[in-house]
Amino acid sequence: MTLDWLDRAFLSRPPRPAKVAAQPQPAESTFISMTRPPSTQPSAESFAAERSVVARLLEAVPTEWDSLAEGIESAARDGRRVVAFTGGERREGRSTVVDGVAEVLRRRGRSVAIHAHAPLLLPIDEAEAARAAEIVLVDAGPWFTTGPVRRRTVERAALGCDAAVLVRRAAAPPCPAWADALAAIGLTVIGEAVTFESALAAG
Repeated sequence: MTLDWLDRAFLSRPPRPAKVAAQPQPAESTFISMTRPPSTQPSAESFAAERSVVARLLEAVPTEWDSLAEGIESAARDGRRVVAFTGGERREGRSTVVDGVAEVLRRRGRSVAIHAHAPLLLPIDEAEAARAAEIVLVDAGPWFTTGPVRRRTVERAALGCDAAVLVRRAAAPPCPAWADALAAIGLTVIGEAVTFESALAAG
């Protein structure tokens, strides 16, 4: 994990409580409050600083993180333990959300593995380590693009995943077609994490 511009932006302001908004979606939406960062090049940071960012995010909106973790735990109890975090564009905050959820799950006593791909697409040694964990979180990147949903592309990207969490910016409208496409290929949509909420509120 590297300290990206989203993490650095969060460090530039004190944490504040975020709103929880219910969206007319089949899956519950969770708002993770983050501000839009300045356009600066990333610099080298220590691992301790990176962990501090996640800790501050967890402290700022604990209810939202707990809600997302509970949904993932519930899916794992039903046998859906490989959860992909995906969306429609880069720099939506997926990696930060994955790290935060993993931390909450570990505090709850769960063993968690984080990977960039589902276990079926990993090298053998990494796949074995992933299978040993109770819950596998996949920082999957964007599966959806503008225009029509390309189901076959999504199906290939989702190979080996059991469930998904959709991540989108608060300024972007919900896209029910994404959840429908995931359900059509057999993935359970656990919920939606909405980032940059405070940037939207600021105007």
